[in-house]
Amino acid sequence: MNSSRLNSTGIAVFVKTPGLSPVKTRLAATIGPAAAEQFYVLCTEAIRETLEAASKTMNIVPFWAVGEEEGLTHSLWQGFEALYTGEGGLGERQHNIYQSLLARYQRVILIGADAPQLSSGHLNNAIEALQSNSFALGPAVDGGYYLLAGRAAIARDMWTNVTYSAADTGEQLLGQLPSKTALLEPITDVDTIEDISALQRELPAENFRSNRQKILVNYIVRDIN
Repeated sequence: MNSSRLNSTGIAVFVKTPGLSPVKTRLAATIGPAAAEQFYVLCTEAIRETLEAASKTMNIVPFWAVGEEEGLTHSLWQGFEALYTGEGGLGERQHNIYQSLLARYQRVILIGADAPQLSSGHLNNAIEALQSNSFALGPAVDGGYYLLAGRAAIARDMWTNVTYSAADTGEQLLGQLPSKTALLEPITDVDTIEDISALQRELPAENFRSNRQKILVNYIVRDIN
């Protein structure tokens, strides 16, 4: 391992490319595909801004984990190195990215694009938790998870034995992890229109929001509610 990366953290944001894959399908069923796609893009931009800011004060290296090989060069996925997740289900894709980054960095954090309220504080809490735990899990309010951090290998079947998009997905993954896991603060990831109100409450206070988070709040108030 490169000594300059010995104490660093690779962070991968799992994304789908609009136009190549459907995005926010459950939200789209209520507000329409175009509005759901716009919301998704704003979420990814808010997360990008958060990671860019965090990388100036924390020893982290962000990546896009892109679900389509042809999406790697899309204009949305610039600024960070884009990695192809590979084929297969979500468990296989997470395994591919996690193991690839663990070979390069001391710690790995996987996040999605469904929780734009994610802050540098959440990332710092995950990294600190790994000082005394092999893994850290950020549970989502709906039973999934918005963040998985680790500093040890996770076997492929531990990922693939989990049923994703279930009410107990986070609990299932927790049961598969091979050693001590810290639980982080739960937050909401947005899948349906009912999650929007919770997202508004969980976004940082006005003075602490990033520019993209402010734009996202304005969009939510104006175009969705």
